[in-house]
Amino acid sequence: MNLSSIRSGRVEDLPELHRLHSSSLRSYFYDDLGSAEELDLLKGTIAVLMDQQSDRLRGFVSLDSAPRSGALRFSAPTKVSLRSAALSSGGAAARLQFRALFEYARRQLPANSHGYLFFAMTGQGWLQASLREAGFDQSDAVRFYERRSRSIQPLLQPAALRLAQPSDLPPLARLDAAAFEPMWHMGAADLQTLQRDCRFEIAELTTQTVGYSALRLNSDDFPNGHDSAQLVRLAVHPQAQSLGIGRQLLVASLCYAQQLGIDRVFLNTQESNRPSQKLYESLKFRKRGRAVPVLVKEVS
Repeated sequence: MNLSSIRSGRVEDLPELHRLHSSSLRSYFYDDLGSAEELDLLKGTIAVLMDQQSDRLRGFVSLDSAPRSGALRFSAPTKVSLRSAALSSGGAAARLQFRALFEYARRQLPANSHGYLFFAMTGQGWLQASLREAGFDQSDAVRFYERRSRSIQPLLQPAALRLAQPSDLPPLARLDAAAFEPMWHMGAADLQTLQRDCRFEIAELTTQTVGYSALRLNSDDFPNGHDSAQLVRLAVHPQAQSLGIGRQLLVASLCYAQQLGIDRVFLNTQESNRPSQKLYESLKFRKRGRAVPVLVKEVS
């Protein structure tokens, strides 16, 4: 198999990218914040594999290297997600092609002194096998929860809650960096997206911001209303954990959904995060579906 026809993706490749992505049994797309209305297959660093005889795409890999968050500590690697991929081949040929495409795309990224942490969240067997062939290992898994309609009353303690303002985002990014590993961190740009799309609430203790939550309303089946909600984010500063602030923020989000007549609330968390799972289950959230593996590869 000749892999010499790998090159960077171009604007004129877009029709072929969509064709391959929609027609292949081995296709993948990751939307970090769940807000993409359509597949933006040109975003990121793209490597494509061309068939030299037919001039058609046989495969592609796209890496999304968002700007590095200024809230991360210097030693933390820069996170890069596998944004999309599709292959027309199967078996060992697909794994070899994916590895070559990934390495080509990786080499297009600028060198930096922090190193890179590449990650992909997927339950697709072909992609897991291809990632492992490219040197990825499973680091965790994401567990999904659902809560059906149940009456709930707000908690008035221990923190004061208010809606977030744009000026809150930089300190919230620093709080987020303290609360999560670099793999799961959200910087100010991510939080700005949450503030735009979600009910974004922060918790304060004696004027110090100690936590926040973001609840997105969904209206897929109700054009004039909302049929469900998703708790996109719940974070509490490590120094303020075990005070009940996470529970208070979560209950406030559930009360808001209840006021709107929403009877289903979804969320997800890392399988390794047992304290969060205990909190969710204590508020009648129930596991749904299988946990989705998260595979990572760090390059210094």
